Amino acid sequence: MKVTWTVTPVGYQRIAKRCPACNAKREFAPSGAFRVNSQKKVLDIWSIYKCTHCEYTWNISLFSRLHVSKINRELYHRFITNDASTVHYYSHDKGTLRRNNAELAGKPDFRVQEQWQASINISLHFAVSIRLTCSFQISALSILKQQLLLSTAEIKKLIDEGHIRGITIKELKSRTLRTANVDFQLAAVTLYARRRVILAQRE
Repeated sequence: MKVTWTVTPVGYQRIAKRCPACNAKREFAPSGAFRVNSQKKVLDIWSIYKCTHCEYTWNISLFSRLHVSKINRELYHRFITNDASTVHYYSHDKGTLRRNNAELAGKPDFRVQEQWQASINISLHFAVSIRLTCSFQISALSILKQQLLLSTAEIKKLIDEGHIRGITIKELKSRTLRTANVDFQLAAVTLYARRRVILAQRE
């Protein structure tokens, strides 16, 4: 049996930056708008961020000195109409964040879609795969806690007892800008217990 948890961020990835207006380090979040400058068929495009404390604005560069012929028309339309899904996408885009030397802050909320893939082989452990719909900063531990309704201490105990295999508590706690899948094995009885499924014993 294989279980896949597909994780999608709900909110924006915030950025930590010194705010000149506050004269302190603050969190900045997308304002929901883009800035597009066009000069002699060359585009500069930014995503506008605001300080969450005072709303001081700061622009993150998305495209610089880009010829209009090199941008997809649909994407350009999304920029000039401040498309919400595009704002969300670029707030988590790994390449954009790295190019702007962005320091990530906080952690966005997320939702999980669970899929089960049946197998004719009976096993005491399920193969669990965590997949992200886009890169964002999150720990596998936070996903596991939500899906199993368990505390960190309880999950650590499951690892120590062999109910969770193939991953350490240190790896679960790591909060990085994840892009790759996270795979491990989970005892069937543990997952069934969280789903209120009772295993009947054959006589």
